Amino acid sequence: MQKKVLLLLALFSLCACQHSPRKEYFALSASAADFTLSEQTPVNRIVGVGPISIPEYVQHDKIAYWKTPQQLILLHNYYWAEPLERGITRVLALELQASQHDWRVMQFPWPGKQHPDYSLRLDIQRLDAFADQAILEAHVDWIDMQTRNIIASQHIKLHLPCSPNPHAIARAYSELLQQTIRTIKPPQFTRGG
Repeated sequence: MQKKVLLLLALFSLCACQHSPRKEYFALSASAADFTLSEQTPVNRIVGVGPISIPEYVQHDKIAYWKTPQQLILLHNYYWAEPLERGITRVLALELQASQHDWRVMQFPWPGKQHPDYSLRLDIQRLDAFADQAILEAHVDWIDMQTRNIIASQHIKLHLPCSPNPHAIARAYSELLQQTIRTIKPPQFTRGG
C-alpha cells in the first residue's frame, strides 16, 4: 500500500511539474534608428554612459507594477532578460550614439583601461509602472572625467500611458529611455575630444 501511495505522489509531482507556466523574458529596446559609425565619420569626443543608479525596489529580475502607491506587485514568470541597470545603460548608450554621430559612446563599466572624456550619469529616482501610466524621474549629470567636475545638470520627469502587463511595461520603459536622450541637453564641452 505504501508503494502505491509513493508511486501516486511521484506521478502527481511529475504531472504538476509538466504544467508549470513557462517563464517569459523581456528586454528594453532602443529605437529603430539605424546608425553605423563609418571610417569617414570623425570622432570628436568619447562619451560614457554611466554609472546609472536605480531604486532598490526595481533591482530584481521580475517585472513589476504598482497596484497602489504603496503596493508593488511582482509578475510571476515574467522576467527581465538582463539586470535592469545594464539594460538601461545599454539603451541610453545606443540612443545617445544614434543622436550624436560624431561621438564614440561607451557603456559603464569602461572597457579595459579606456576612459571617456565625459560621462553621462543618471540617478533614476523613479521607474514605475502603474495601471494607467509609466513614470521615469531622474537627475542627470554630465561629468568631465579629467577634472571629475559636474559641468551640467538637469532634472527630468517623463510619463507615458501604460497598462500593468509585462509587454506594455517593457515597451513603456523602452520609450521612456528613448525620450530621456531626446530630453537631455548636451553641455557645451570646453575642451576637444
